[in-house]
Amino acid sequence: MVTIAPFNKYIASIYRQSKNEFNQQVAALDIRATEGDLLLFISDHPNISQRQIAQQMVLDPSLVARDLRDLVTRQLVTRTADPHDGRAHLIALTTLGQQQANEIRQVMANWWAALFAATPKADAQTTSDQLAAIYETLQNRLRGTDASR
Repeated sequence: MVTIAPFNKYIASIYRQSKNEFNQQVAALDIRATEGDLLLFISDHPNISQRQIAQQMVLDPSLVARDLRDLVTRQLVTRTADPHDGRAHLIALTTLGQQQANEIRQVMANWWAALFAATPKADAQTTSDQLAAIYETLQNRLRGTDASR
């Protein structure tokens, strides 16, 4: 009989510990973990709608709106009206926002590199490939749900 590992326990614990350590390392930037995640996501997806951010990051839209308002106030992101949909806003990083995203990305890369260096049984490339495949499957489910509405 095949035993399934308690993935939720591992994923949740890895996420929480990585965010706790990440917050300590970027304290000087005055960025909370979710705001850092938003900056990185927007850096990878410039001019994306607020709605798409919430959907693709699987975050509550009202929490995304609150964090984006804070990031706009701090001049890290811009919100501009979508020329194709007057109800939507497109989100992009400012120059300062891109600089902070780059710093965050470097801190995270160093954290993961150190973690994999301390975990010789784990292969970073294999783990990355497998997690990317799982992420894509989940994103396809989301797109399928949206298409059926």
